[in-house]
Amino acid sequence: MRYLLHYKWSLAWVVLVLFLLLTPSNDMPDLNRFNLFPGTDKVVHLGIFFILAILIYVESAIKSGWSQSRWKTMVKVVLSTVVFAALTEEAQLHISSRSGDIMDLLADCIGIGMATFAYLLIYRKKDEKSNIGTEYDR
Repeated sequence: MRYLLHYKWSLAWVVLVLFLLLTPSNDMPDLNRFNLFPGTDKVVHLGIFFILAILIYVESAIKSGWSQSRWKTMVKVVLSTVVFAALTEEAQLHISSRSGDIMDLLADCIGIGMATFAYLLIYRKKDEKSNIGTEYDR
């Protein structure tokens, strides 16, 4: 239980995502007026999973004090979020007025990839900052 407390924002986001993705669309307000262009749904999927992956990356870094291997963290985050994305798409196949879509899964994975790239940039900046102090100490 204590382990999960380190990921409270990620878990809150997962609950919200599950609610949004698994509630039958008949029970939701009509959002067709927000379809600004074809593919709006894919951008929403991309954003949902970008935010999820970023939250997990940040909470993992905070939990470990930025000491955990970035590659180990990336493998854990990418695997867990891709599996979660696939499970939500599978679950949507079994809900009336919802449909699982391989293109939604692809958009989810692109969002996860973008978050991973952002994590690498942040991690690199952190490494550069920590090396600056040591270079002047020599």
